[in-house]
Amino acid sequence: MSGFTGMDLILAIMIPAIIAPICFIAGKKIGRVGNGIMATIALAISTLLLLGSWNTILSQGHVIENYGVWIGLFKIEAIFLQDHLSFAISVLIAGISTLAAIYSISYMSHEHNHEIYFASMLLFVSGMIGVVLSANLILFYVFWEMMLIPSYFLIAYWGSGKPRIVGMKYFLFTHAGAAALIFGILTTFAVTGTFNLLELPDLLTGVAPGILKGIMILMFIGFAVKLAIFPVHTWLPDAHAEAPTPISVLLSGVMIKTGAYAIVRITLTLFPSQIMTVAYSLAILAIITVFWGGIMAFVQTDLKRMLAYSSISQVGYILFGIMCLNVIGLSGGLFNIINHGIAKGLLFMCAGAVIYATGVRDMKQLGGLASKMPITAVATLCGGLSIAGTPPFAGFASEWMIFAGGFAAGYTILAFLAVGAAIITAAYYLRMVKRVFFGECPSNLSNTKEAPISMLIPIAILTFFTVAYGIFAFVPLEIVYPAAEAVMKILVGA
Repeated sequence: MSGFTGMDLILAIMIPAIIAPICFIAGKKIGRVGNGIMATIALAISTLLLLGSWNTILSQGHVIENYGVWIGLFKIEAIFLQDHLSFAISVLIAGISTLAAIYSISYMSHEHNHEIYFASMLLFVSGMIGVVLSANLILFYVFWEMMLIPSYFLIAYWGSGKPRIVGMKYFLFTHAGAAALIFGILTTFAVTGTFNLLELPDLLTGVAPGILKGIMILMFIGFAVKLAIFPVHTWLPDAHAEAPTPISVLLSGVMIKTGAYAIVRITLTLFPSQIMTVAYSLAILAIITVFWGGIMAFVQTDLKRMLAYSSISQVGYILFGIMCLNVIGLSGGLFNIINHGIAKGLLFMCAGAVIYATGVRDMKQLGGLASKMPITAVATLCGGLSIAGTPPFAGFASEWMIFAGGFAAGYTILAFLAVGAAIITAAYYLRMVKRVFFGECPSNLSNTKEAPISMLIPIAILTFFTVAYGIFAFVPLEIVYPAAEAVMKILVGA
């Protein structure tokens, strides 16, 4: 661990990207299991490399790797940064993705073209890790696109329902957001002459406030679409519900969090004065998102669609914590990124286990499965209670901090509304548990049994962390709290 270098950051990004074409070329020979094992090993190595940066971050505060790459007449600095803020998100992405690869081995057994599926998954993950570690805006955008294109194919070619239509909707929404983002990035370069994220805070202080506000709005639109904030959220329920379950785990558990990460890393640190003027308005938008997602989740009968709408509600909580613009609220928002990633990844895996075992996703046609799928039932209850902010699960600590941050920021009415929305969350998760796992079991499901072991292992691991991070909340807080303090220093100094 002590020998960690910036080169390890590049390897964490590149190993999945390098293994992807190998999966594609050798995939038909080694089969589905071989592809799954290869993808799992690649993602596990990336996870270990990222975890290895922790001691260096503790001693030095950050790890930076900087290369000058010539593209034609232009020199693009390939800068990679690992600090408290990126550490938590990058490890979450790599870790959840490793479990999703294991889960895919059995879940995708009846699907086609496994070699293309696992290759696309690896490129998708490589793009997400690259987004989080990039400290150059144009490189950030390259990885942003690298993240979007494989995920489109994963939805469009392995999804259920009308995957081509759903995939195209996802593609259009996310690329509309990406178009706004690239305009903002190019305008930033036009007024500063650099894409270097580490140099931009000082250079942007001399730019006219009106121009800065315009750039901030363009970039925020791109991030808001990715985060699925109301009213640019409508792509999410379709994409997350219809994608194959392991990809739903990645989309809802980690991909949308890249939007939250970008808001903190870029919007708050590059445009502190401008964000302060709109923070309360965005906090209102966050609460609207919380209620809209929660109410829509409550009326769903489709298992995965309910979880998708729940994700919209939870990103509202994350945005609200960020827009409190104080250490406790921002820490709570960052902590909730971790908690939601783990708990929602768990819940989608549990939903996938139920669908795999029964062939049914309509909750009205389910019931009485607790005795037949006890591990899945317990895991679902733990994940649901965590999302609802119930002690001692991990979601309790993060949501409490978000509420406290709202009160500390003077957002009293909004904070009370956020607390009230937690009741809706608890209601639709308890309703789901009751409908799926209790009551009378339909006769056609009488022979139902647990999903295969390769699906249960990831479920068990995520259940453990859902409980452990609630009891030992200080562990993730040691990571996110310094990140929140660093961002607040920039905001206070603006």
